[in-house]
Amino acid sequence: MNPMEEKVKKMEAQLKGWAASIDEIAATAQKSNGWARIDLRQGIDDLKVKRALLRTKIDEFEAAGSAGREGLRKDLERAWKDLEDAFEEIEL
Repeated sequence: MNPMEEKVKKMEAQLKGWAASIDEIAATAQKSNGWARIDLRQGIDDLKVKRALLRTKIDEFEAAGSAGREGLRKDLERAWKDLEDAFEEIEL
């Protein structure tokens, strides 16, 4: 397994962890009131979209042959960074 394939496997594991984190944030949003609740719901929606995009990029990477994977690497890493940044931006 090459280094990028190993990185994708780690991404998949983290993606599962992030799904649990999104659920925790949703539980917090349920307990919030007013603008905080609205902000959290918007943040959760953003996280879910970015998570789905990352899942798509991982699937594309895994389906591509070794020649096509290099072209997908940057998109995959960008989707990863976008989701990671979105988690950092959400305020509980």
